[in-house]
Amino acid sequence: LSGSRYDLVQRNNNIILEYKKQDILSLNIPHDINGTEHSTQKIQLIVKSKYGLDRIVWDDSALRSQGGQIQHGGSQSAQDYQAILPAYVQG
Repeated sequence: LSGSRYDLVQRNNNIILEYKKQDILSLNIPHDINGTEHSTQKIQLIVKSKYGLDRIVWDDSALRSQGGQIQHGGSQSAQDYQAILPAYVQG
């Protein structure tokens, strides 16, 4: 023990590293949704959440302005959504 007073302290920093980054929520949605006009297409969501998910609030104003919409599928799942596609516009 003599001289150990000035030795470098050996510390285990694994505990600190656990709290640097935690993935609390991850949401993956499809890049494209294809279908015929006025058809209803299921939106395949992949949600990973540490605390669960109550609901998703969508901003579908651009889709609504063209005659489509996003709506909840009706089940108890917060991941059950579908898109109603607008009329086809040529050009």
